[in-house]
Amino acid sequence: MTHKTKTMEVPVAIADRVQALIDAFEAKQKFNAEQKVIVNNFLAMDGLSCEMAVYSLPQAELMDTLRFAYELSGTNSKFVTSILTLTRENPKKVLSDAQRASAKSLLFNLINDPSVVSAMKEMD
Repeated sequence: MTHKTKTMEVPVAIADRVQALIDAFEAKQKFNAEQKVIVNNFLAMDGLSCEMAVYSLPQAELMDTLRFAYELSGTNSKFVTSILTLTRENPKKVLSDAQRASAKSLLFNLINDPSVVSAMKEMD
């Protein structure tokens, strides 16, 4: 039994947009898979080890992990949103010591938040 496929010509702009959406979806899936591993590793640690690991993260990894945990938590924090927006708009800008310390503290608290823990269990 053979299947015949039909092709349809679509404007290039539509084809490009569809491809961009597909690429974005694949990138988001890859990002989520990578961050899931990182957060699971943090959850497997005891409290002190987890805190030390969070505090030793470089800025880019800190922001990625914070974004992932924040999205999982479903919370609404203007501070987290502003830091994530700031680093998204200008990724090379170094956070101030106070911003970095606050981001680390927020990440550590989010990782231990029951909503994140239960969301991680649902992802498995």
